[in-house]
Amino acid sequence: MTIQSIITEILLYFFLSISAFYIFLLVAYNVAWFRSKTWSAIRKQPSTRVSVIVPARNESENIIKCLEGMSSQDYPAVLFEIIVADDSSTDNTVLLVNDFIQKHSLKNIRLIELSNSKISHKKQAITEAIRVSEGDLIVTTDADCIVSPRWVSTIVEYYETFEPVIMVGLVRFYDEKTIFQKLQSLEFLSLIVSGITSIKLGFPIICNGANLAYSKKAFDEVGGYESNQKYASGDDVFLLHKMKKKFPHRITFIKNYEALVKTKPQKSLLDFISQRRRWISKSSGYQDPGIIITALIIYLFNLSILVSGILSIFNPVYFQMFLFALLTKLFIDFPLLAGISCFVKKKNLLLYYLPLQLVYILYVIIIGITGNIGSYTWKGRKCNR
Repeated sequence: MTIQSIITEILLYFFLSISAFYIFLLVAYNVAWFRSKTWSAIRKQPSTRVSVIVPARNESENIIKCLEGMSSQDYPAVLFEIIVADDSSTDNTVLLVNDFIQKHSLKNIRLIELSNSKISHKKQAITEAIRVSEGDLIVTTDADCIVSPRWVSTIVEYYETFEPVIMVGLVRFYDEKTIFQKLQSLEFLSLIVSGITSIKLGFPIICNGANLAYSKKAFDEVGGYESNQKYASGDDVFLLHKMKKKFPHRITFIKNYEALVKTKPQKSLLDFISQRRRWISKSSGYQDPGIIITALIIYLFNLSILVSGILSIFNPVYFQMFLFALLTKLFIDFPLLAGISCFVKKKNLLLYYLPLQLVYILYVIIIGITGNIGSYTWKGRKCNR
């Protein structure tokens, strides 16, 4: 055998192995999603005191709509408080929050302000809010999110029924106007469904802080965000991993539409790239083998499609591998995305499935590299990786 034929054989074996791992992973995700049952609340009288924490930085465009949803909850006001933790906003977010509280004479909403000296930003805002909170159950969302009137009551009933230490809720986009935003919305759902199905399978890897609830006692027991403070991002995933290590069998997700949170997609490609680089930047701090292995499988599989496609230009023997991997991705990803899209009432997004899959291959490879080098800017603040 020639050196070239040996290299070709090794590469084909590698591509085939990565494809096998990816198929196994996605089959497991599909089974987990379709076997998970929708949970319905029966509206029992609650007894849990809840603190909803909303970290905010430069959210003057969104904060009022968020607070309107929060103040319209059907949960008993005596058991419910909202803490807006302002993370050194440079716009009029603070003024708008104070005006909202005074205008509506609300006693269960308060604002705390952080100095600009903290390096962990959002994690510090949440930590400070938890420190002054009175609730036994902490529920977090973002200032650009909207929720249904039964959001808190649904989460609490689930908590009182099953007694988990941390609960992950569904998040989806709304008000997508452009094709880019619709592609972004469908891609975001792929992240959400990957996170919740991994929980169902027993190895939680990711979650989204826009819809997260956990016991205040458990937060204290795992040390909050200690040891992760140097990362500007990761308030959700780092906490999930700590909870997994200490309470491996008490992590769950709520498959219930009324417990869903809605947020807006990024307006521009630059904003989107900045957001995803921020999300990826914390990956160097991951210690959980589950998320590391999963991320490697997904990254290497997409890389194998691109590389085999390029190599097939020079050597036709790679074309069969390229076609196999690409068709595998198209067919095995679809049921999972269709399932989550229909459940969150966004099945119209499936029209963009094919173009998303083709763009996604390059996106994963590029963001995977650039998200782990250099710094990025988010909401007017420069952050190091």
